[in-house]
Amino acid sequence: MRWQLKSFILRQLSVMPGGKTAYLSIQRILGTTRPQPRRDFIRAIELIELIRETGQQIEDTTCYEVGTGWHPFTPLAFYLAGASQIETVDVNPWLSLDSARKAIETAEQHLDWFCESLSLDKHEVWKRYRKIELRAKTLSQLLETMNTRYVYPGDATNTPYPSQTFDFVVSSNVLEHIPAEILKNIAKESWRILNPGGLAVHRFNPGDHYANDDFRVSTGNFLKFSESQWKPHGSGLAYHNRLRCSQYSRIFREAGFLSLIEKTRVDERVLQDITNGMQELAQEFREFAPADLASDYMWTVGMKANVNTENDLPANRDYIVQQTPKHRTGNA
Repeated sequence: MRWQLKSFILRQLSVMPGGKTAYLSIQRILGTTRPQPRRDFIRAIELIELIRETGQQIEDTTCYEVGTGWHPFTPLAFYLAGASQIETVDVNPWLSLDSARKAIETAEQHLDWFCESLSLDKHEVWKRYRKIELRAKTLSQLLETMNTRYVYPGDATNTPYPSQTFDFVVSSNVLEHIPAEILKNIAKESWRILNPGGLAVHRFNPGDHYANDDFRVSTGNFLKFSESQWKPHGSGLAYHNRLRCSQYSRIFREAGFLSLIEKTRVDERVLQDITNGMQELAQEFREFAPADLASDYMWTVGMKANVNTENDLPANRDYIVQQTPKHRTGNA
């Protein structure tokens, strides 16, 4: 599908009454809401691996997820890995009892692989999985059996929790869909509700998402549009903030986080086009480094710590990393 056509359809659904419900129905008809357990487990595994890179573990911890999405694979993965409490919030009503049940059911055949990927005790993971009540009558009852609470509509900028409640705030493929000012407030609230030493762990795609459906354009396609030119294409259900990786880093730093890990993946096609002058750039993007503009994935971990106090810094400070990891199937 040409990206302009998809943009037009999403724009119409964004403004029509019942547009979100219609969008959900279309997605179901097209089959795009079917669970993809291997892909989504990989995404959750990446979050857990990032946490482990900092020297922390998942067992007996509390987690707050921003952006639940269609299926609760991240809460499921954290539960299976030993988390004692998970709260997941969303501004969209995509999750349902049926979609949650299907996701958990399809995950079963991947459990051994999941355990091997994270070196988890298979007996303990299967024991936890079998505690999930798939015959529950309501979504909240089902999720409760995997230590999870779902909040819709949820406001990650203003949670009801006291300071120092959670060990981790996480998200997967969400931050790019949040306006910058709201994202700043989410970062500040994340810092408030995290325990000292707690982590904000995020993975997201800052590239043009229309490239996933229209192979005629690259993940750098939207860089040629000014903000006013892009607004009709990137608002409503198709919203994308177009922030670059350096801007995300700045938002978390200004919220008080100590940056522990930053990894980016560069789209070589876009980088080459920028270097060769083949990629047109709107004025607002001309100040950024080519690699920053061409990044199509970012993984970041920030810690709630006082950077002016030596005792607050992690013991193994050598793991502060900036690199470009290899492509993994869970990153698209």
